[in-house]
Amino acid sequence: MAATELADAIARIRADRSVLGAAVTMPHTVAASRLLDGLGPEAQVIKAVNTISHRAGALIGWNTDRPAFSLALEDAGFQAKGRSVLVLGAGGAARASVDALRETAPRIWVSSRDLEEARALCRDLEVSSGGPAPLGSLALLVRKAELIVNATPVGSDGQSVLFPIDWITPGHFIFDLIYQPPVTPLVRGARERGARAINGLTMLLFQGLAAFEIWTGQAPPEAAMRAALERAVVERLKP
Repeated sequence: MAATELADAIARIRADRSVLGAAVTMPHTVAASRLLDGLGPEAQVIKAVNTISHRAGALIGWNTDRPAFSLALEDAGFQAKGRSVLVLGAGGAARASVDALRETAPRIWVSSRDLEEARALCRDLEVSSGGPAPLGSLALLVRKAELIVNATPVGSDGQSVLFPIDWITPGHFIFDLIYQPPVTPLVRGARERGARAINGLTMLLFQGLAAFEIWTGQAPPEAAMRAALERAVVERLKP
């Protein structure tokens, strides 16, 4: 969907009372937050939404990226407390990641092609140690960071990376929020160099569980949803 079509799409959802809600993906998560009738607590802080609920003719925006990010790290057994972090990107997913990490990570650098967006993110989320950084500084920041989060679409083509893989060491933990393909060049390269690396599939699952509850008001069927996600991944990997 083009950015110019976003407002029309949201207006159509608002007009159709049969629609429970919708999911929002990059690059629209920040823009969508400005077009809704209200925001949940985390969306108000992050200024980005990935879930919309339809209630009594009003559209409310929620951010399930933030808790899903934390749960995915926890599921992987990684403790961010006391770790220096490099977040690649400055969109909605990057905002959710930074918000999840800012109370425990002593330093968070945010590097983006759009340095003004990185500055706005750090200002909005009160990142004081670390801060915005141009992509030209990655050679230095990759060495300093212990956790590297890719919150950009770079790698979704199965080929691209934002920095040379040989900069990664076994001491790094890589969290690539991309889930298709399941093994991105960044994840593959990190594992080959002895680093721990995960993709965005577990985060996607936790996002879906939270969205289900928001839309239906019922506890989500976690086992069934996890199994469905695993089946979908297996199907995509078939030749």
